[in-house]
Amino acid sequence: MTVPRPPRVFRRAAALLALAAPVVVPITLPITLPAQPVRTGTARPLELSLGEALARGVGGSEAVALARAGVQRAEGQQRQARAAQLPQLSSSLAWQKQLQNQFAEAARRATSGNGTGGGRPAGADSSGGGDATSAFTRIFASQYNLNVGLVASQPLFTGGRARAGVAAARAGRTVAEVAVTAAEAQARLDVTAAYYDALLADRLVTIAESTVVQAERTLRQVQLTRSVGSASEFELLRARVTRDNQRPPLLQARTARELAYVRLRQLLNLPAAQALALTDSIAEEPPAAAAPAAAVPTTVAVAAAEALAPDPRVAAMVAARLGEADTVLARRAPVRQAQLGVEVAQAQLRAARGLRYPQLAATSTYQRFAYPAQILPRSLGDFLPNWTVGVGVSWPVFSGGRVRGEIQAAEAGVVEARQRLQQAEEGADLDTRQAVLQLVEAEAAWLASVGTAEQAQRAYAIADVRFTEGISTQLELSEIRVQWQQALANRARAARDLQVARTRLALLPALPLGAGSTLLTGSFR
Repeated sequence: MTVPRPPRVFRRAAALLALAAPVVVPITLPITLPAQPVRTGTARPLELSLGEALARGVGGSEAVALARAGVQRAEGQQRQARAAQLPQLSSSLAWQKQLQNQFAEAARRATSGNGTGGGRPAGADSSGGGDATSAFTRIFASQYNLNVGLVASQPLFTGGRARAGVAAARAGRTVAEVAVTAAEAQARLDVTAAYYDALLADRLVTIAESTVVQAERTLRQVQLTRSVGSASEFELLRARVTRDNQRPPLLQARTARELAYVRLRQLLNLPAAQALALTDSIAEEPPAAAAPAAAVPTTVAVAAAEALAPDPRVAAMVAARLGEADTVLARRAPVRQAQLGVEVAQAQLRAARGLRYPQLAATSTYQRFAYPAQILPRSLGDFLPNWTVGVGVSWPVFSGGRVRGEIQAAEAGVVEARQRLQQAEEGADLDTRQAVLQLVEAEAAWLASVGTAEQAQRAYAIADVRFTEGISTQLELSEIRVQWQQALANRARAARDLQVARTRLALLPALPLGAGSTLLTGSFR
């Protein structure tokens, strides 16, 4: 049995009642509005711009702190290497008490009458040498010994080892400084991506919530028209199923938003319960079209070149960004580090070869000895001087192959460093091209998504009026709503990818290889 359609006036009254329902549906979702803060606690949200987030993230980054510690270590190693070329001066102070002394025992036995000198020490000269003998006997037989000394040394020739060590330490410090720059750039890119991920998550939650509200509004309108006999039970069931199917995506979007904010707070070293209010926008206004609107086609024939021609605005925008960026391969941080690695390996090879040459050093030792009768000497006059100066030469005549082994290992290090440099140059070239192509893709996707979202919004407004007037079906309205939702989501993702791609290109000289190459295909796609 076919249910007769009510008069047009009743259909309009039903539409007015549906519009008066307590469910409010936003017709537009402006992409440039700031995102709503995620309230994870009762405290006031922390307003945070991208610049403030970068300052917090770079200043508190664990990777940056580790890289700076590496610079400090390299500075210490550089000081150690320089010290090998400078004079070395050390002091010593030694106090000694002998519990048993062979010279004291010999003197005691000689003075007790066991010797042949009539009570004099054995070997004493009766013609006047007894005082000197007694003095030497007192020195050797003294129970206490105090030694104060200074030792100075100066390397004269090291076969180039000291100079090579200084060069290697200097290059190592430069490598550590480049690592700090790379860590800071990586931290800036990570914070930027996390910031825009949070904004994107906010936008997707807003879109999902709006879709649920629109589906609820459609369901209530179908229920109202069903009550007056204008809709069938099938249409009512389909509207209810459509409304229920929109809730799982909303829950998924809220979960993704929470995880995005957790990641952002971790990068900024903020408490887990700290609520954030992101003040920057995720998108920008697209440039105006360079050419007037195309004429109405008069034929269905399509030229492939015309249909596949790139948007001239994309080329202009990419060219402007490339003009501001530094894409020279030699200035990429990984390439610079690899070049410095070659210098370090070469310096280590020179140091290893220096083991074949003799080592020449000058030394000087100045000492003051005291042999007090008590624990400590009574005055400075009790000290006896001893000063020596010498030159020493050491030459490894035979080392059992140790020197040759060290030279072979150093030569292999040079070969490895050169191969790593070639790999770094090839990787930097690929990484640069990938960054440029991702920027082209992001610019084109952003421009295309803007027009698509506007057209989808217009189509949904028309479909909503048609459904309210009873001209179209609820299925048509649902399909248009899904298309609008997808267009808005694509526009938000394209805006996020565009900002990250631009940031990556700007930071490209200091970034490690592959940094940010997967940021455009993250969990929000």
